[in-house]
Amino acid sequence: MDKNGKKMDQVFKGAALILISVFMIATMNAVGKFLSSGLHPIEITFYRNILILVGFCAYFQCSGQWHIVKTNNMKDQIYRAIVGTCGIVFGFWAISKLPLADATTLLYTAPLFVTLLSYPMLGEKVGIYRGSAVLVGFCGIALVASPTGQNLSTTGIMLGLAAALFNALTQLQLRKLGRNENPLTTVFYFMLFGTIITGALLPFVFTGPPSFDLYPFLLLLGASGILQQILKTIGYSIAPTSVVTPINYFGLVWAALFGFVIWHEVPTRAIYAGAGIIIASNLFILWREQYLKKKELSQPLD
Repeated sequence: MDKNGKKMDQVFKGAALILISVFMIATMNAVGKFLSSGLHPIEITFYRNILILVGFCAYFQCSGQWHIVKTNNMKDQIYRAIVGTCGIVFGFWAISKLPLADATTLLYTAPLFVTLLSYPMLGEKVGIYRGSAVLVGFCGIALVASPTGQNLSTTGIMLGLAAALFNALTQLQLRKLGRNENPLTTVFYFMLFGTIITGALLPFVFTGPPSFDLYPFLLLLGASGILQQILKTIGYSIAPTSVVTPINYFGLVWAALFGFVIWHEVPTRAIYAGAGIIIASNLFILWREQYLKKKELSQPLD
């Protein structure tokens, strides 16, 4: 196989891994929604984190790769863990109060917040094209949150947008950590400090030990969580962002299917329209960023 053939093979492999990771995320969210009938979102996040943490520790022990946990960016890791944990908790909380497809649509607004915050936090210039795309995307949010048609929980909508905001802060922090940190190191500390944070909050929301019949679902929550982290990390490392990022939006399809089959949820036309606008805005922002990077690289040096 020639060089181009190997490169394409890697791209297809990366795309396939992202596609599977998207299914794992949808599975994790569906399990989280099921568990929310008896567990608080902080409890769900705690069980998710500790199960993934145990999985990573087992992997490091078996592979003898404990050196991966070494970091020179502990403050940045702690900040990433705080904002990431807030994003997970608010996400599960929103899912508990909204239909699965509706909550997933709101979570997809994170790239809009990333663009909005990239100038004040990273000093990155946001031109009229991406700025306009953000405004269009927020029109999509308004459509999703519209009181016409399905009566959605206002609290759920606010929680969904809060989750997206914290996910955006997480993505911005990951840009910083990604410059000199192993992705597995970042995931490990995310789970470690996320477990500590939710564990400290557990006494305030603890509903009692989970019943025995919930154990399989808790194990599925942890398994889907660790699989999506690993698959997503590998997928983004071997395939271009412009190829794998749009695949993430298949998550909305899985969310709608899970919601319909398990809870008989049927998204309204407003949800479909709003989701379409939000996804189109995100894809335009991605295209614009890729275009500007290519333009910058093509300019001759002085």
